[in-house]
Amino acid sequence: MSWSELLPELLVAIAEKLTEPGAYLRFRCVCSSWRSATQSLPIPPFPKIPWLILPSDHSSSLHHFYSFSEDRLYQLLLPEAPYCDLLLGSSSSSGLLLFARKDFPCQLVHPFTNRRIHHMDYSMFPSILDNVCWDHSSSMVGWRYKPDVIRDGHRFTGRYDFKSMTYCDNFIYALLDKVPEVRVYDSRFEKKLTINPPITLTGNIHTVDLALSPDELFLLVRVDGCDLPYSHIFWLDRHKVVAELSGIRWYHGVVGQVAGEEWKEVSGIRNFAIFVDFMHCFVVEAGCATGLKKNCIYSVLPKPSHHNPTLQNFYIQQFDLDDKSCQILERKLSQYEISASTCTYEPSWFMPNLNSYLGPKRP
Repeated sequence: MSWSELLPELLVAIAEKLTEPGAYLRFRCVCSSWRSATQSLPIPPFPKIPWLILPSDHSSSLHHFYSFSEDRLYQLLLPEAPYCDLLLGSSSSSGLLLFARKDFPCQLVHPFTNRRIHHMDYSMFPSILDNVCWDHSSSMVGWRYKPDVIRDGHRFTGRYDFKSMTYCDNFIYALLDKVPEVRVYDSRFEKKLTINPPITLTGNIHTVDLALSPDELFLLVRVDGCDLPYSHIFWLDRHKVVAELSGIRWYHGVVGQVAGEEWKEVSGIRNFAIFVDFMHCFVVEAGCATGLKKNCIYSVLPKPSHHNPTLQNFYIQQFDLDDKSCQILERKLSQYEISASTCTYEPSWFMPNLNSYLGPKRP
């Protein structure tokens, strides 16, 4: 008996034991009979741990990804990707990637199926190459260039530059660039709630990032003169922010007000871990993956190769908020090398999503 002749009942039993998105995808790629056996099977609720998009050869359709929970490097064939100047993941859980090239329309592509999203009018997109911030919902794409928002085929222009934009539960959370101020919008950009910078924050801002969990907002700040990745952590109840925004009465145009809630400084993020890149953050429950320590912030550091300075390696840095220590983790990611001259974009985290594209959702 060959592997392709295994009983469907046995294949289903094996598939239900898989605990990682990468393992599930490899299982489906073995042969058509294995893939058919899982076609009607609800996709397991995999731990929500980000994958890392790695810079790849500028002219290649093969792109490299790193799974933190598996400590494994993947190569995925993305036919849309050759000669792209920018490849970024979404700030939300859509699992989509943004491809951009000079003087070409941008595209949103699912990395596991190569499925393109066709409901947007991409001819309206400008080139997006520097300091991009973007996110995707069912009818909206936004970015920092201007910054503009495309919604239902129409363009809306803002007056502020955003560092990050995260879509969550029909609300858009936009962090201003270089300023610890957050703007929260409803999905139609008709209501706006401004969350002012923390009143206890002093000093010049070096770095600021915004991270969302299902119930909370975390503002990560580093001031000039601090050697740590972040010097201050601020917290806010996300449900209270949403309730306050929902209570704004809308008349015409954009109606806004200043939030009554204020940031509270905290010493840590409790049972969470946060994954950070140059553009956005992901908050993850630390107990759902092996090797993921709670109350820690994970980021990616590029470093020249030890044996060839023209090549570049990447490392995972773990910042422990319990004792304020930084540690470079021994991971297989450090085995990946790329020529520094062909590295056209920075590593970017994204949340892999299989439910929306490979089968029925689990009830």
